[in-house]
Amino acid sequence: MPAQALTVEISAGDLETRRLLRLVAEQAQLDQQITFQEGSKLRVVSGGPALLNINAVCRFIAGSGELGKDLLGRSPTAEAQIAEWLSYTATSIRPLTDKNLDEINDWLLTRCFMAGPQLSLADLVLFGTLHRAMVNLPRAQVERFCNLFRWFDFMQNAIDTKSIYPTVTIKKPKFQMPPVVVPPAKVDKAAAAAAPGKAGNVSCKAGAGQQTPTAPAKSASAAPQPVKAAQAAASGAGPAAATVALGDGPPSSATAAATTADAQAAQPAKVKAAKEKKSKAPSIPTPENPPAEDVSLLNLQVGQIVSVKQHPNADSLYVEEIDLGEEKPRQIVSGLVKFVSVEAMQNRRVVVVTNLKPAKMRDVLSYGMVLCASNEAHDKVDPIIPPEGVSLGSRITFEGLTAEPEAQLNPKKKQFEKLAPFLRTNSEGVAVFKDLPFMTTLGPVTSTIPNAHVA
Repeated sequence: MPAQALTVEISAGDLETRRLLRLVAEQAQLDQQITFQEGSKLRVVSGGPALLNINAVCRFIAGSGELGKDLLGRSPTAEAQIAEWLSYTATSIRPLTDKNLDEINDWLLTRCFMAGPQLSLADLVLFGTLHRAMVNLPRAQVERFCNLFRWFDFMQNAIDTKSIYPTVTIKKPKFQMPPVVVPPAKVDKAAAAAAPGKAGNVSCKAGAGQQTPTAPAKSASAAPQPVKAAQAAASGAGPAAATVALGDGPPSSATAAATTADAQAAQPAKVKAAKEKKSKAPSIPTPENPPAEDVSLLNLQVGQIVSVKQHPNADSLYVEEIDLGEEKPRQIVSGLVKFVSVEAMQNRRVVVVTNLKPAKMRDVLSYGMVLCASNEAHDKVDPIIPPEGVSLGSRITFEGLTAEPEAQLNPKKKQFEKLAPFLRTNSEGVAVFKDLPFMTTLGPVTSTIPNAHVA
């Protein structure tokens, strides 16, 4: 189809739509023939039919250029896949959820492009739709959605060559060379079979006409070295220790039997010890039984909620974006809908546990926890309050406790659960661990609920 002059009217201020149409026009080699003008709605004003939605306008622009067939699919299968992904982009990822990202990431596991072996309109539209979300995704999600990030990084560097969209910085994990595996040396079985001293060998006496066995093997009690070697191997000493103890020749059948018997006798004791160790239940911390860990394990930081919205899949949960002085706000899910209004959450300063393992809450990943005070009846819950003016990202400290926090808590060790009974507010509403106040550079952290639990 010959290239023609097009005029597209776009709603005033709709920057994302303008960027997507410019990207499609560039890939269709129509960027010199298309003119955008601001208006009240999206439509093709001249040079084409009255199209009113973004996918239809993108299809029309792609089909009007020299590379239309490439962008819209050169085979029925490619055309069907492109149409399917365009429909998915328009209807299923608004709002965008982790489930959507998982689906796209799985699809891209063995693919460079969304549909077929080359760039298509499906790639361009999905890239434009996801761009705003990719800017705000936490760094921790790079590894989880590695296929999606790989595709997105290729699109912004190899396809969007005119930087129509702002470049998203993606910190890729460093490649680590796997260790070199040295294959074991090959054993010459024929030479090993011909070696002297092998148990069970038979000698022939000249002229006797019959075979007689070689000297009988020593008893198990008279051959302590192989037994010790077997015991050393059973206790985890490793193959090298066993080789030294065994010496040059292999054990006789009697020795092998003794070694096997000793190993079998030792095994039940080890299994029993393992079972006893496993059956020991961890003690539950109480005021009379303080935890072995101290609160310095927790990385407690001051943050500010910059965005809060209703969880797409749960009526009782908020999804917050919290500024912790990091490169990007951190996504955290909190069950506070029944206790705190959206207006009260917006721009609020909070204390966040930032070294918990990321956890999915109703299909949305949470990268931390907002600490809140709660009364005994759990009908009053409110986030604890750091002093105004404390810099975002600064750590909460405790007098006399100077250890560095864990990089990430191990859920299997129940570290936070062991400390939680000692996190509370006192009668004056100050947040404390045991009797040590949560301190910042400008004073203690407080709460609207005195004598409360903190979690």
